[in-house]
Amino acid sequence: MDQELRGLNRQRAAGYGLLVMLLFSQGYTACAQLINPGFESSTALPSAPGMWHLLPGWNNALSGLSSPDFFHVDGTLGGDLPETPIALVNPYEGRGIAGLAVIKRNGAGQPLSREYLVQSFAQPLTVGQHYRLSFAFTNGERIETSWSGLSVKGVGVALSTDQPSQFGDGILDLPPVFAFSYARYEEDWNEVSVTFQADAPHRFLTVGVFLPDDDVEAVISAGDNPSLAYYFFDAFSLEPIPAPGDPNPAQDQVKGPEPSLDFEEAGFGTFVPNAFSPNGDGLNDFFEPQVGSILPVSFKVYSRWGGLIAELDPGQPVWDGKDGNGKLLEPGMYIWMLEWPRSAPSELRNQQGAVLLLD
Repeated sequence: MDQELRGLNRQRAAGYGLLVMLLFSQGYTACAQLINPGFESSTALPSAPGMWHLLPGWNNALSGLSSPDFFHVDGTLGGDLPETPIALVNPYEGRGIAGLAVIKRNGAGQPLSREYLVQSFAQPLTVGQHYRLSFAFTNGERIETSWSGLSVKGVGVALSTDQPSQFGDGILDLPPVFAFSYARYEEDWNEVSVTFQADAPHRFLTVGVFLPDDDVEAVISAGDNPSLAYYFFDAFSLEPIPAPGDPNPAQDQVKGPEPSLDFEEAGFGTFVPNAFSPNGDGLNDFFEPQVGSILPVSFKVYSRWGGLIAELDPGQPVWDGKDGNGKLLEPGMYIWMLEWPRSAPSELRNQQGAVLLLD
C-alpha cells in the first residue's frame, strides 16, 4: 500500500470530472424505491459522528464496528455542518448529508478497515427494467486535525436482493453496478449518474469499496500522512428509463419538460447503449456508441476493477467484447470512459458509464 501511495499520480486523482450524459430527451418521474434519498428525514438531529442510526431507510450493513456518519445543518457539536471533524462541507441540497470512511489504513500487515452505507428499497427493482442511478459526492475541504486525505479507486455502488451483512469492519463481497476506475478526490460536490438494467429483484443499494485489499489503490490527496479515505454523499436518485433505442417509451410514464439545448451543447451529445451480446448471431453483437458532431479525444473501456480493456476510435467507437489479445471476455459489467476536447464545457469534459456484456 505504501509503495502504491508514493507511486500514483496525485494530479490524476483530482483532475477528472465525472458526468454521464443524459441519454434521453424526456424526463421520467423519480422511482419510489428510494427511502430518504437525500438524508432529510431523521428521528433526531445528530450531535456527534457515527449517528447513522438516526436515518430512516439506511443502515451500516449490520456491522458491530462500522459507524457511518450523519451530519445536518441544524445538528450540534460534532454532528453539525459545515464544520465536521473530517472536513468543511455544505449539503449538495437540502440540510442533511451522510459520510463514511470507505477505507482506513491500519498497521503494517493489517487488513484495511471499511465502512458501508446501505439503503433498503421500498419495493424491489423490476427485472429487465432500465434505470438511471444518480448521487452526489465530495471529500470536502479537509481540516488540519483530520485523519482524512486519501482518495481511493473503487468507490462505488452495489445492488443486492438480500440485506448485506458486514463482519466487523471487513470487506463486503458484492459486485458493484458502478465504481470509480481511478482514485478521485474532490473538494467540491460532483454528481455521478449511471444507467443499468436490473438483472434481479434487488432490494438493497450499498455504497463503499468492494475491491480486495490487494487491489485497492490509494493516493495521498491532502494532508501529510492521512489514514482515511473519507467521502460525503447526498441526493441519491433512482429513475426508471426506457430501454436504449426504444422510440416509444411506455405511455404510462409521467413525462417531464423536454430540455432545450443550444447547438453548441448538442454538439457534445452522445448515445451510449448499456448492453450488448457479442455471440455472433448478428443481433447487437457490438458496443457501438454514437457521438455528436464534436468528436471526443478518447473513448476507453475498463473492467469494473479499473483495468484497461480497450481503446476505441473516438470518432467511430466500436467494441467487440474482446480484450487486447482477441479473447472474448466473460459476461458482466464493464466501464466506459470518454474525454471531450478542451473546447467542451468543463462540466462535460469527461463522461463515464457502464455497459453490460451479455452471453
